[in-house]
Amino acid sequence: MFLFASGLSLSYFLQKKEKENKKVFLRSVIERFGKLALVGVSLSIFSAYGFLKMDEVMLSALLFIACVALSRLNWKKILSIIFFINFSYLALIQLDQITIFVGHYLGGYPAALYYLPIMLVGLVIGKGIITNGLWCKSNKIMMTMIFMYFLLFLIFIPLNKMTATPSFIMLSILFSFLIFAGIDKINHSIYNLKILEYIGRKPLRYWLMMYIVFLIPLWFYVEFSDKILPLNIQWYFGILISLGLMILLYAISCLIEYIAISK
Repeated sequence: MFLFASGLSLSYFLQKKEKENKKVFLRSVIERFGKLALVGVSLSIFSAYGFLKMDEVMLSALLFIACVALSRLNWKKILSIIFFINFSYLALIQLDQITIFVGHYLGGYPAALYYLPIMLVGLVIGKGIITNGLWCKSNKIMMTMIFMYFLLFLIFIPLNKMTATPSFIMLSILFSFLIFAGIDKINHSIYNLKILEYIGRKPLRYWLMMYIVFLIPLWFYVEFSDKILPLNIQWYFGILISLGLMILLYAISCLIEYIAISK
């Protein structure tokens, strides 16, 4: 979901920057990549369980550069690239090279290419929304093909997040799109989910605060107690913690902005 949302965000970023000259645009791309990479490196010991190892933010930084390079391609070519990436995974299986992903968080840097379809589809969906709306023809065809890819690769490769299997990647796209579509529908009806829109506009702030407020203290708690990660808790309790934390981070972020404005 994080990578899919990053792809959506990238579509708006590119629309905003498209009128700039090449030097200014390149500087904006480097600046955004630098921010993501810096956060990824700074948190890697906690988020990826080792300094300089790849976590979600570092993965997002790498895929951001790749997506910018591919952003001018139409959705048909993007689908072809996604299929080629997925099909190459079958070649790795035949060559018995999947072990390169084992023992690394998210499969490590070698797995980055196989997560690329998630952000690419987010980018294509975002471009479709900008031009013709969420349920435009290209978005419908894109998601239909992703569903077919999911069924196809599920036959050959079981779901596995940490080795970036094509079946898991396609399922991630489908799940993320449905969540986004559901929230979009609610947001345009009787409710107005400002908190989610706010989080979407301040993703790096929330990522940092999540670690500072919750995950780093949790890491120290586990280190100096007889507990081990991951903690064994019920799924519904995990959801309650996540919702409560989201509200807490929203309140802290609003307080930070209030103090900044007051000064």
